This record gives sequence, C-alpha cells and structure tokens, in this order.
Amino acid sequence: MKVDDIRKSFLDYFRARGHTIVESAPVVPHGDPTLLFTNAGMNQFKDVFLGTGQRPYKRAADTQKCIRAGGKHNDLDTVGRDGYHQTFFEMLGNWSFGDYFKAESIEWGWDLLTREWKVDASKLHATIHHSDEESRDLWLKISGLPRERVTAYDKENFWEMGETGPCGPCTEIHIDRGPEACDMKSRNPGHVCKVNAPDGCSRFIELWNHVFIQYERKPDRSLVTLPAKHVDTGMGLERITQVLQGVYSNYDTDLFRPIIGAIEQRTGVKYPGNGPDGTAHRAIADHVRALSFAIADGASPDNTGRGSVLRRILRRASRFFHKLGVTDEPALKDIVPALVATMGDAFPEVKAQERLITQVIQKEEEQFVKTLDKGVAMFAKEREQLAASGAKVLPGDAVFTMKDTYGIPYDVTEQMAEEAGLKIDRARYLELEEEAKDKARKAGKFKVDLGKYKHAPVTAFTGYQHTSGEGRVVAADAQELVLDVTPFYAESGGQVGDTGRIVAVDGSFEFDVLDTQKSGQVFVHYGEWVKGEPTLARPGLDVVAAVEKERRDSIRRNHTGTHLLHWALRQVLGPNAVQKGSLVEPLRLRFDFAHERGLGDDEVAEVERLVNQRIVENAPVKIEELPLQEARDKGAIAMFGEKYGELVRVIDIAGYSCEFCGGTHVDRTGDIGAFKVVQESALQAGVRRVVALTATHAMTRAHYESRLLSTIAHELRARPEEVLERIRRMQDEIKDLQRKNKQALQRQLPTWDDLRGKAVQKGPVKVVAAEVPGANADLLRQFGDAVKRQQEPFVGFFVAADDGKVPIVCAVSVPLVAEGWNSRDLLKPVAAALGGGGGGKPDLSSGSGKDAGKIGEALALAEKVVAEKAGA
Repeated sequence: MKVDDIRKSFLDYFRARGHTIVESAPVVPHGDPTLLFTNAGMNQFKDVFLGTGQRPYKRAADTQKCIRAGGKHNDLDTVGRDGYHQTFFEMLGNWSFGDYFKAESIEWGWDLLTREWKVDASKLHATIHHSDEESRDLWLKISGLPRERVTAYDKENFWEMGETGPCGPCTEIHIDRGPEACDMKSRNPGHVCKVNAPDGCSRFIELWNHVFIQYERKPDRSLVTLPAKHVDTGMGLERITQVLQGVYSNYDTDLFRPIIGAIEQRTGVKYPGNGPDGTAHRAIADHVRALSFAIADGASPDNTGRGSVLRRILRRASRFFHKLGVTDEPALKDIVPALVATMGDAFPEVKAQERLITQVIQKEEEQFVKTLDKGVAMFAKEREQLAASGAKVLPGDAVFTMKDTYGIPYDVTEQMAEEAGLKIDRARYLELEEEAKDKARKAGKFKVDLGKYKHAPVTAFTGYQHTSGEGRVVAADAQELVLDVTPFYAESGGQVGDTGRIVAVDGSFEFDVLDTQKSGQVFVHYGEWVKGEPTLARPGLDVVAAVEKERRDSIRRNHTGTHLLHWALRQVLGPNAVQKGSLVEPLRLRFDFAHERGLGDDEVAEVERLVNQRIVENAPVKIEELPLQEARDKGAIAMFGEKYGELVRVIDIAGYSCEFCGGTHVDRTGDIGAFKVVQESALQAGVRRVVALTATHAMTRAHYESRLLSTIAHELRARPEEVLERIRRMQDEIKDLQRKNKQALQRQLPTWDDLRGKAVQKGPVKVVAAEVPGANADLLRQFGDAVKRQQEPFVGFFVAADDGKVPIVCAVSVPLVAEGWNSRDLLKPVAAALGGGGGGKPDLSSGSGKDAGKIGEALALAEKVVAEKAGA
C-alpha cells in the first residue's frame, strides 16, 4: 500500500464506524501557551478532556501533524541516527468522548491491523497497565493472542496529562520485525530483544497506543473515577507505513524516498541506506518536513520559544549538508519542492505556502552558512588547544559560547566533537544553559490554569446583541468573577477582552472588569473589587453586568476595519497576502500577513484609498451562522490558527469581504468613520505587519500630519507640494559638502613615508603609533597594508576620530608574523583603552572605540605593548 492509501483507509475505516473526520490542527498550537508545538493528536481536544470544552460529536478521527523537538517530547538529538525517530510525523488517531470505551477500541484496532491491512497477527504483541485486567481479558478474547504476548507494565502504560487532571491506563500494540531488524546487538553484546527493552531496540516497535481516560488525578495523588470516560488513540503513520511496505526504516518508505532522492541530487552523494553513514540524509529529510510544516502554519526561526527550536533544526540540517560537501551556500531550500510534491495533496497548506517556506529557509540558512564558518573555526581553535595539551574533553564554556554567540546548536558541536574523537564537558554546558533558562523564566509571563473552571457551566454570551444585562454569580475569588450569562466579550481571534463593571443587585459588591478571558467555554472577568469582597459574591446572586460601551464601539470599528484591510491588501498585493495574525484594540488595529517584501508608499496609499472608499459606500455588514462546509463553499476565509466547530459565524461585507469571525463588528462600513495606516514593517521573514487607526484616531493623526507638513513648508519657504523635492535637494547639497570636506581633509593626510619616519625603536622592532586626523577606517587599513609589506620587524597602530567613532588598525610585518606575533593580541588592550574592541588576522586587525579623548593615552599604551612583547 502507498502511504496515501494507508492514510485514506484509516479515515474511511473510522468514518464507517460513526466517527467525524476532523482536520489536523496547525502544528503551531495557537492559544495554548503550554505547548511549543502540537505533539499529539489529542492536543486539539485538550479542553474536552479537561472538561472546559465540548464538541458537536462524540466520535472523531484524523491524521494530525506533529512535531516533537522541544520540552518533554524531544526526539531531535536522535533523529537521523536510526530509521524510526523523527521531529515531524503524522499521528493517525481516533477518539471517543464519553461514548465507546475499551472493548470497541481494542476490537477495532485489532480488526484494522489484521483484517483490513493484513498485518501478521503472529508478530503482534499487546502491553497493558498492571492494574488493567479488563484490557488483558479483552485482548485474550478479541485477538486470541497467547497470554505471554499480553504483558503488563507500570509507568510505560499509564498516561497522565499533568501532575493533576485526566489520566488512565493505556494499551499498546507492538510488532516483532524479526531478529534481522535489531540494531542493538552490535552496540550492546548483552542486549536482549524484547518489548519495551530498556536499551531500546528496532526489532520490537510500538505501532498503536490506546489511552483509556477513566480517572482524575487529585493533588494528593489519589485517583477518582471520572463520570464520563474517553478514548484517545495514536498511531504513527510513518511506522505503520514501514510495516505495510515491508521495509525496516521509515526513511525507506514512499513518504521519504522522493525527499532523499532530492538530497542525493543536490549533494551528489548517494544515500548509503541504514547505518551511521546515512545519518545526514535521514536528518535532512526529516528536518525539511518539520521546518516546512511549521513555517506553513505560521512559525519562523528566531531566538525565542518555538522559533529557537526551528532555528536549531535548520542549523542541524545545514551542518549535515556541510558534512555532505555543500559548504558555501544554502541547500535546504532546494529540497522543499520534493517535500511539497510528496505531501502537498494531503496537506494543501504546504503547497499554498511553498514560496514563503522557501524564502524563510533560504534567508535563515544564508545567515547560518556565514555563522557556521565562524563556529567551525572556533571549534578548530579549541581542538588545536586541546591537542597541544593532550586533553580530550571540550570545555563546556566553549560549547556554550559557540551556541550563545555563534548560534551553533549543542548537537552540531557534538557531531564535530565525535568526528574529532573528543568528548564534551556536558555538565558545565548544562549548568550554563540552566543559568540562561533561569533568566528567561524570570522574564516569563503568568499562565492561567485552564482547568480551574472545568466544572463550571458554559457561559451564555449575549454581547453580540447587548452591552449590558442581568446574570448570576457562578464563582469568585480575589481577582476573578464568573457569571452564568455575560455581555462581556472574552479575548479571542485577535480581539481583546471587554472592560466595564459588574454590580450586585442587592448592592453588596461592585467589581471593575479590567479584562475578560476564556477558560474553555467559561468567560472569566478579571479585575478588582471596588466595593465589597469575593465572599459576598455568593453563587446564584443576581448581578447587572455593563460593558464599557465607548471602548467596545472603538473595538468594533477596528475589527471591521481589519476585515477591510485584509480585503484591500489582497486586492493590491494578490491572494497570497493571507492573514498571519492580528490584534484588535480600542486605540488601533494590527494586522500581520504573508508577503516577502515591504510595501511601497504607493501601495500603502492604494490600500488606504480602497478601505476609505468602502467606508464611504456605507455597505451593510451581514453576520450569519452557517454550517462549516456551507461557509467554505461560500468562499469565506478562515482566520489564521483558529479552531472551528460544525457551525461557524461568518462576516460578509457586500460580498467582497467574507470571513469566519467570532468578534464584534459595526452594522455598516460607514460606522468606521475613517482609516489611516500609521506603520508598515517586517515582523519576520516572509511576514509583514501593518498598524492602522480608525474613526477619530485616524482623523486626529491625519490632521497632525497635515499640520506638520504645513509647518515644514513654512520653514522651508515652499508650498506643501514642493516640500519633498526641496528636502531632496538639501540632502544632495549636504552630501556634496561632506564629500568636499572629506576630500579636503584627505589632501592634508600624511603619506606612508611621513608616518614611517615617526617610527621608534623598541628593541629589535620598529613601531609607529599615530593619530591620522581626517582618515576613516578604510584609509587606516591602507596604512596597515603598508606595514604588512615591510621586510623588517615592524608594527603599526593607526587611529582617527571619524564621525563619532574611533576606528583603529594594528598591522604586523611578515617577519614578525613568522615569529608568532599576532596583531589581534596587540590590538585588544589598545582598543579597550578607547572603550571598544576588535579582531582580525595575525597580520592585520581592526576595531573601533568610543572615547576620542583617550586617543593619546591609547597610542602610548600601544608603544608599551610592543615594547613588552619585544622584551625591550
């Protein structure tokens, strides 16, 4: 079976058994701060298991895009070393939410594997939790497995979401691939092949995990039986494909072979197959998948959070290309088309975002190729020092510096160390890394406990129709108040939460709402008690809740304005200018979208014109709820990273703008008043950001800019329409004067012979340390080049004050370099005396200082440094 057939047959099997087939959630889990990446199929149903959310169905199945490359689930360091670890994978899964349980789950799992897919039952094993006799009995009854192939374990077969919360036993299906599949005996002579072997083994591999969520773990570690029991299963598509295609490595399946073929073509190095020599091909093939899907879903390499993980993945792949001989140019981008051809039909988002994926990877890799050369040079230097001392352990400080300063991931340095026969002082490295993490943790934000209100009733939201209304207290504490009914909009979809006041009907308390957030489907009002205290807010007490209407109206204008902006951007830039994020506040709106370059002034002006034209038209804003598929058929655009149920809310503006949206909006476009773009900038590679104002804020900004232009025109004695040309002429005049001034100063510069005549003897070495007024760094380097050409022991220091900077150059002649003199060592203390630093090669180094007042002191120090080195 081909992989596409396997994926389809899994979904068809469960569709026939009453399961709703749901789309894969984005691999970037928007709205869940506890996850870097979606790492399991159950992530999108987390709120259901916590009791804070619901779905319109009881049974579901999907194939979920997953990345495990950070945090608790981190397979990155092992990827490429064997045939079954990956950072990116697909997880086939089926779920029951309080519907069927163990019997159906086990029966269908066995039936699909052995009857539909014809997996040899004699090779299958089942594992259970030692307390779960029910599952053992079901396996023996349904499958006919002998008792010795149904084995019990403890921690390996008990699943928990966290320290507290939903949990339960799990049963796993393993397959015996035969003795020839074992990859451990050559490395560990005492290895025994078996299920859950402590040292790992590719002979027995897990195929399918069935989790039975039947308990709640309490803070005292006790278990309480849940009133509704759930099933959560997960099976790696790549592993089952390996089995069904009769190969012993995921990388030999039709999911990977086209990608590995592209790597062979790009590098000219044939994939040697399983074993250590194939590590580079396997790692690159995996990493291009992880990067492509993450970028397509809105992530991008950077220095924090998931972005830093992606950067590490990319740099690891780039290093493997380096190992395969591609050393001086980006290559990972060239593999993206093969990935898209392989997976683009199953996941159209990677096909739609191919251009963005390629651009982001290319730009990031171009930067790293330059950095990698520096990192490799630093490693070589450290290796030389170790060789000179006879040591075999690379210092942890050096490894951390390579990561922190040059961006060389630990595992890349580890690769280079292994190749050089060295070990790493991992303990010291981890100590330094923990110190860095501790600093980051101290700067982190407080995270809301999503399970706090899991037993609270779903909040009825009336805010689409009203900004005030009556309700009853559900729960209260020092900073929070929950009602059964509320007109307050809770932050979601980029729109901030409402503010206002909640007052008890009996006058016992008043609560100022400073923000409104969601905990599942419960609306939580955050704020402060201006009268009374939380104990007075008894459950069931009648209240009146009033949203701050003026603020809400501003948000409504900005939210509808965001929809018009999105439409206008697509008109001006094309359909690929899709939303990547947004923020709708009372004072402004912010919109992030896919585009590879900055907008020109004419493009910004055209976007503004189009939006304001639609505002003047005063078209009605139609809001309706539609079945999900009907909304899609209508052409409604889904908001980036949002989850949708079977019934969705659609905002339709006169047919030209039609989007899924749960936010609050104006009744007609004319209610927006006016629209003004105030900022356009880069957010990350391939993503731009626009900030805009509406209504009175837009008019105030336009009035300010008009007044400013009039003032400038008055000062320049020009008409407003002449200001730009007048400023350009002035800039040209200034540049011309600066050029003439520099030429005049350069005509007064000393010649090399002038400077050479000022040299003083320090033992066997001549040294000239001179300030060169009017020179810049390039001219100073010319004097340095003259020093390099001297055939006698000669050192030169040249410094100047240039436009607020203090460039400095140090050069050493060939005879001194041959004796081991190094200009970097001479320059360092002199540049430090000027408040700066520098670096370079043994014969010439350059740097820059900050304090021109210390030039004389620095030049005196330069002569002293040379004298000490020369022994004079």
